[in-house]
Amino acid sequence: NYSASLQHTPTLYHSIKVELGHNAKSQTHRAAMETEATDPEHTTVEIPLDPLEQEALRVQQVWEECSRDPHKACPQSKYERYDVPVDHYEGDRATELKLSSFRRPHMRGLHCAWISFFLAFMIWFAPAPLLKEIQDTLDLTKQQVWESSITNDCTAIFTRVIMGPVCDNYGARMPMAIVLVLASIPTAMVGLVNSSKGLSLIRFFIGIAGSSFVMSQFWPSRMFSREISGTANGIVGGWGNLGGAAAQLLMGRILLPAFKKFYDGDAEKSWRLICVFPASLAFLWGLIMPFLSDDAPMGNYKEMKKNGSMDRIFFTTALKSGATKNTWILFIQYASCFGVELVMNNATVLYYNYKFDLTTEQASTYGFIYGSMNIFARGLGGYFSDKLNLQYGMRGRLWLHTILLVCEGILIIAFSKAESLPGAVITMCIFSIFTQAAEGAIFGVVPYVTKLYTGAVAGFVGSVVYGLGFRSLEYNQAFLMMGCIVISSSLLSVFIDIPCHAGLFWGEDNHLVIQARERHAARQAGAATTVANSEANDEDGNGERDSHGDRESLELAPITEENSTHRDSSNREPAQLQSQERSNETEEEATDEA
Repeated sequence: NYSASLQHTPTLYHSIKVELGHNAKSQTHRAAMETEATDPEHTTVEIPLDPLEQEALRVQQVWEECSRDPHKACPQSKYERYDVPVDHYEGDRATELKLSSFRRPHMRGLHCAWISFFLAFMIWFAPAPLLKEIQDTLDLTKQQVWESSITNDCTAIFTRVIMGPVCDNYGARMPMAIVLVLASIPTAMVGLVNSSKGLSLIRFFIGIAGSSFVMSQFWPSRMFSREISGTANGIVGGWGNLGGAAAQLLMGRILLPAFKKFYDGDAEKSWRLICVFPASLAFLWGLIMPFLSDDAPMGNYKEMKKNGSMDRIFFTTALKSGATKNTWILFIQYASCFGVELVMNNATVLYYNYKFDLTTEQASTYGFIYGSMNIFARGLGGYFSDKLNLQYGMRGRLWLHTILLVCEGILIIAFSKAESLPGAVITMCIFSIFTQAAEGAIFGVVPYVTKLYTGAVAGFVGSVVYGLGFRSLEYNQAFLMMGCIVISSSLLSVFIDIPCHAGLFWGEDNHLVIQARERHAARQAGAATTVANSEANDEDGNGERDSHGDRESLELAPITEENSTHRDSSNREPAQLQSQERSNETEEEATDEA
């Protein structure tokens, strides 16, 4: 029985003054009483602390501050405070998005992720709007053109599966930079192509840029809590996918006509030069970006492994753990939305050239319109997935992406039947919205498949190719086939079975999952109350905030779903562990007395 007042320097505790009573039991306390006692009731002694005890007390104080302040960084973090509120039980992942902020680590990571993915997507599909000009110059057949598109996607399949475990081991920052630098080199060399084999080979190496998708989805999953991961992943994926639309507009509608005019209508000289421009942008950003952001909220993986704030994950373990039944189902379903988008990035200009006899410049405009739906559609899919999760749990997420897939498939079939240009464009825009919303909704589910190996799961789910059908079939038949596959894939949602979560028709959420949702809802309610109080105080001319009340409203609950299985006790709050130990000692003493 003692009460302690800590005497400390600004950095470490050096001693602790302990007020001892007659019932003190330890030998240290009794010896102190025998030598220093001056009061029959109690005495105060000063006990020196060794460095380990000093550090333990410092860490305890930081955790106590974290429990009161959601912006405070945990002891293992390289930062003192964050710009957004965080969940300390989820590795300081942010629980709120602040898109207007560019501050490290959370929002800087989100913005670096989508900008990097935007540039990677731009160079990945930089040759796509030029395929008609390349076909005419090299005298290629339709099959040869689509072979180059197939090789472009095949590289992305292989590298995505590899990049998933790489992200689990090394984070998303450095792999993203390396991919941008490597993929920009063959993009700049497109102008050297002189045959169909050369085109397929150069696009094979450009396909490395497709693996950037894994990093772009792993990064926000590392920075933001799972309750808002759908929105965060949707924003990064949607704004990054705009790079495909930008490639259509920049290459086909702006640079190609400008260079044609400069070279007096010489289309060959024009397409051979203009790919250097997007390649240069991606190359420079790949060199700069690693110095601008972090791998995780608490810092970079290299430092985190050294200070013990994260475990080392073996490549083969991550690869095997990511390949689950749920992963393969999501792989097929994501192939039915993101795969459709890849096909449209390659096929839009060619389809409008073939179907409505438009020029490359005119057809590129419609390709840009298709891709521009990413500005809002994918983010909306993730946002509604998060909202349904708060109300209905995982069942809400599954129903959303299932319905979106069905609607997408129906609209693709309708697009294949459109005979007029206005009808085709309108139908294309609507099915583009459903396609990209389905992408965002599916990646609202991915972080729940396995928290420890999110990168590996993202790598499998991102792999897809549809080009074989378009190589062999007429365009109308290929679109009809694609629509039927999309509708069929939606039925697989019935078999998704994530532990501790409800399924599409059966099962219930675990009580720990419900607690996590309720805690997130409480944070949102607390933040709304804080804003309302602040506005009321401003109106009354009183700018002071009741910080104690704000902190109480945002106080963390003691446990989440993942804590029960994956968190080592050394990472839990020391104050809670000591409280639990004291409770156990009290129970043991009561048992002895009985």
